[in-house]
Order: sequence, then C-alpha cells, then structure tokens
Amino acid sequence: MKFLQDNNTLSFTVATELYPEVVLFKCLYWYTNAFEVDIIKTDPLQYKIILTPLYNAEPVDWKTIIVKLKQDLIDFKLRQCITDETKTIRELIIAKAFAYYENETIPMSEISDPVGFSPQSIQP
Repeated sequence: MKFLQDNNTLSFTVATELYPEVVLFKCLYWYTNAFEVDIIKTDPLQYKIILTPLYNAEPVDWKTIIVKLKQDLIDFKLRQCITDETKTIRELIIAKAFAYYENETIPMSEISDPVGFSPQSIQP
C-alpha cells in the first residue's frame, strides 16, 4: 500500500485479492465518525480509498492514522478468515440446537410445595 497525502486528504490503493470489499467496508466504517470515506473500485484488481476529515478544526496526525489503519485492515482480514473457516461449524451447531425439538412434557409425578401452592391447579 502506498499512501499519498495532499492538503487535508489521505488516499491509498488496496489490492482486491488482499482485502476483499467486505473487509474494507467493515474496517473503514469505524473511520466514518471522523472522516469522509470514499471507496472507489478503480479497476477489477484494486480499490482507491480516500479519507477526508469531517472537521477541519484540528490538524490530523496522518502518521498515527496510517499505522492504525494498517492494524485495522489486518484485524478485519483475520476476522473474515475466521468467519469463513468456522462457517460450517456454526451452521452445524445451529442445526443441532434445533434438530431435536420436542414439545414440553408435563411431569407425571406429584409436585408439591411446602408453602401450599399447587401447580396442578393451573389450567393450560
């Protein structure tokens, strides 16, 4: 990734094979509270991302933003890898959870309460 700064804007390109669109959107969403984020697909192999501050009152420390951005991209890429790798397991757990659903059975034994409440008196 090559980062370019001009005036009050940071732009960089990202390879689509390295960071898919879903990873970029999940990652860059967290920057929208302080920056206007533009994601442009310049060709089938890369995206161009442009960050522009929403508030011009304070100068932006672009070096810190670049370091944080690189960490976040790696973080969200790893999250996507884990999501993809565990998809089958999650589907199996959900299927298993609902596979043997049975209606609640009423207990056949006598239920008693020392206080005097009788659950048998409740009509369904």
